[in-house]
Amino acid sequence: MSLLTSSQKLEIHHIQSLVRAMYDLAVTDGIHDAERVMLRGFYDSCRADVGALTSFEEIINVPLDPSTLAETFSTDELKTTFLQSLVFLGFADGHYTAGERARVRVHAATLGVSEDALSAIEDGVKDHLMQQISRIENTDALQVVAAGMKA
Repeated sequence: MSLLTSSQKLEIHHIQSLVRAMYDLAVTDGIHDAERVMLRGFYDSCRADVGALTSFEEIINVPLDPSTLAETFSTDELKTTFLQSLVFLGFADGHYTAGERARVRVHAATLGVSEDALSAIEDGVKDHLMQQISRIENTDALQVVAAGMKA
């Protein structure tokens, strides 16, 4: 599994659905500033790339319709990208909470992704994040971060 790489291009309807799902996940246990910044930056970047007119506020004001997820994210690559994105957002504030995990599991089940496959996605995201911070010289701080990622 290659983290957040897909030979299949995300189109604006994928991105908008993904942003709605990520926002829905972020409000699960109270949206954190880091989550809002990450989410807005992601959408604004994608919006600029495709010249979409819909604003971030307009996207998040339309409730997520979980019944459309399986149709929108219909391939294994799209499902993986969708779930990886949710898990990344879950870690954005430093804590992938039980509520966030439960919400991601519901989405995985909706997409027909097994618990084992979801666990592999979660582990892949954690590994990726740990690789990004592994160059930190303050090992005490690194241990605190690593302990917070265990679950």
